[in-house]
Amino acid sequence: MRAPILTSSHSTLETRAPKAMQTLKIEMAFAGAALFALGAFFATRPSGAEAGTVEAAPVRAFTEADYAVFDRGFMLDDQPCMVGLEQQNICFSPSPLEARIHAGAVVPLDVPLVAAEFRVIVETDLKDPALRTVRFGQTLALVDPETRVVVDQMRLLPSAS
Repeated sequence: MRAPILTSSHSTLETRAPKAMQTLKIEMAFAGAALFALGAFFATRPSGAEAGTVEAAPVRAFTEADYAVFDRGFMLDDQPCMVGLEQQNICFSPSPLEARIHAGAVVPLDVPLVAAEFRVIVETDLKDPALRTVRFGQTLALVDPETRVVVDQMRLLPSAS
């Protein structure tokens, strides 16, 4: 006599099939929701023409915003400072060369065109890369390094007149 192989009441295939289908339905629902979210993201994303990056345009002159960056009338190491960058502990002292600096002037060959402090350049608006921001005492100047001509200048203290 033969032993019964598997009757329908003992089949594991029948008992697992509904549970597997239920799990499959949940997984498909999650996958469908994820695809819907991805499609919604791409549908609402701006196209290449709309998403153009805004690049700062370099300027060839100082602005009011540049002037406003600097602090005036503060104390640094118990000493009064007329103008500078207080948070960076930078104070600008007057220079005898400042009186000769004006737009259109040529910087003498014996005066080096040393760029202003890094913090000064970072804090002010983007300038034309062909120009160099130079500090002479309490005055900033934009100088063409090839011709040494002062393109623009900004006195950091208001004039006494």
